[in-house]
Amino acid sequence: MTSPGPLLDPAAPLSDAAAHHYRTVTRLAVGRAEPTRPDAGPLAAFVLTHPLAERTVTALASGLGPYSLVHLAQEIELHAPLRPGTLTDARAEVLGARVEPKGTRLALRTSLTDRETGAELAGLTAHILLAGLRTVEPYGTVAPSAAPRLEAPGAPVDRAVTIDRGWIARYGEAAGDLNPVHLDPAAGREAGFPDVIAHGMALVSLAVEEVAERYADGHADRIRALGARFARPVLPGTDTTLGITPPAAPPGPGDTVLFTVRSQGAAAVKGGWIRLGPAEGGNR
Repeated sequence: MTSPGPLLDPAAPLSDAAAHHYRTVTRLAVGRAEPTRPDAGPLAAFVLTHPLAERTVTALASGLGPYSLVHLAQEIELHAPLRPGTLTDARAEVLGARVEPKGTRLALRTSLTDRETGAELAGLTAHILLAGLRTVEPYGTVAPSAAPRLEAPGAPVDRAVTIDRGWIARYGEAAGDLNPVHLDPAAGREAGFPDVIAHGMALVSLAVEEVAERYADGHADRIRALGARFARPVLPGTDTTLGITPPAAPPGPGDTVLFTVRSQGAAAVKGGWIRLGPAEGGNR
């Protein structure tokens, strides 16, 4: 197995309509109205770089045998709000690979840069398992995902969320992730699930919107960094809850809010954290 080296693609310019639609669809599951702010939020960077990330993994595993891809963890750092119409480039690089009992774990870094200035707008690191693929020579570094703690946690807040097939399909269309395992019950069963499963990043998006609403005056662009680990799939129609733990004092710039998503009584997304940026970060 040989790393294909850094890959570069022009990313489609972000549009206000696409960002607004993505956030509107996300907020349906937490019972929130469509956003009143024009912010794109940090997950727009994931949506813009995801096609190149998929192409990089496909190129890496080409010819090495069958595998199934499992998204294990994701971190995103937003250096500046993403502006509609900005021409951007997406870059992807495999940082490392190692063989584990269930397959091969990859650490993949993607970034989004301003094509005119060359400045990095966002950096993203994903941990991915290629389940069933073990014919790999380890290389590089696969660093563990960060899991911050609060020295003085405040009172946790739980919010029920509604995950059904219709919402999963709408999220996939808004995010451009049309993997059949999320859309076709037959494909879900073929992958070993009783039905379709929700996108992991769809669950993270719920936390982004709820934290922005509660602690950032609705400014999704004020969320400057986040991370989460994906522990188990979420099926449509199951009892699912978003849990948020803020710091004891009202959160401000630089503070971290923790989150989890639980489904059927077990953690589906764990070790979730969101870091807030300055108030002016949400202004266009």
